[in-house]
Amino acid sequence: MIRATVKTLGSEIVPVASAAGRVTASPVHAGADTPRFPASAMDGYAVASHDLAVATLAAPVLLPLGPMVPAGTTPPPLARGTAVPIATGAPVPPGADAVVMRETATLYGDRVAICRPAAPGHNVRAIGEDCSTGSLVLAAGVRIPPDAVGVLTAFGIRHVGVRRQPCLALLATGSELGPGDERASGAELVDSNSPMIAACAAAAGLACTLVGRVADSPAALDAALATALAPGSGDIILSTGGVSVGRFDLVRDRLEALGASVLFHGIAMRPGKPLLFALLPDGRPYFGLPGTPLAALVAFRFFVAAALRQMLGLPPETGIAVHEHPAGRPGITLFLRGRRGRDSGKGLVVDTDLDQRSHILHSLLDADCWLRIDDSDAAAPVARCYPRELLLG
Repeated sequence: MIRATVKTLGSEIVPVASAAGRVTASPVHAGADTPRFPASAMDGYAVASHDLAVATLAAPVLLPLGPMVPAGTTPPPLARGTAVPIATGAPVPPGADAVVMRETATLYGDRVAICRPAAPGHNVRAIGEDCSTGSLVLAAGVRIPPDAVGVLTAFGIRHVGVRRQPCLALLATGSELGPGDERASGAELVDSNSPMIAACAAAAGLACTLVGRVADSPAALDAALATALAPGSGDIILSTGGVSVGRFDLVRDRLEALGASVLFHGIAMRPGKPLLFALLPDGRPYFGLPGTPLAALVAFRFFVAAALRQMLGLPPETGIAVHEHPAGRPGITLFLRGRRGRDSGKGLVVDTDLDQRSHILHSLLDADCWLRIDDSDAAAPVARCYPRELLLG
């Protein structure tokens, strides 16, 4: 439902130097041949292969040496019956069609002795060998990793079309919430959700605006929602808390008063059952995350992430199948903290011997993955392993 509802964002053109982590909006094609000229694959001697046709260990061919060819210079044509020292990456002179490795040749003053033939093209990088002009470099819907910036630059690409980065707006509901610093006292609960969600977004390269903490009253929530829902505030609006069935859980009521369409409220999963998903009157998605930190994290990591992937034009996240896992529960999808182990021969093994209680946070620090276990009543229940952190790509 989330992917069918959320719209893919528009595109923008950015310099390649700042494209790391972005998602391609259209196919990227090479702007130049790489290499652009026949280039030496190593330090050695550029030669005409026919001059070495009769070279043997017993009777090496002795060639006079011309001037050195450093990388980054344009050499003159190779004089007939000569060789020239050449650096790795330097253009092979016109008239030369092979490069002899320096270690296999012997210098005698201003001449070089070569004791074996070299085939045409030996140790020469051909024009376009790595990539030819116009060839496909990256398909649409691909996250650009940092090292690809160097590849794109080498292939003559200076700008790329990428999806606009989604922005998030987040408000935390609950009169019981304190600021999470030295001022929190008494029975106040620390607002750990806001910095956690903001940090998860930042780690994925996304901006998250913190609207603030909101008391459990219709007027306070209406005012906070007005700020959070203002045009340009965010592509996805999030709130934490206020989505269960208690007296002070007001989010759904106030959203519907604003004209939002609640598409689902409550989902058969643990943790995170009270999750709410709505569509605002202007078409933006709204997620009401549970107030319990672990439930909020699971809802963000898997459900908000699905919306973000759709906005960026990325395919659904699939995870890795795990064949040995704890039993599921009837009618409920489980999300367990886990540690990846070695392959058992049957597939990936995930250790879930961690404290899985929803109010316990410390076991998150011992986990390196999530294990999602399907409803045990499903026709073919499957367990899948996912990275602990949100990865958009």
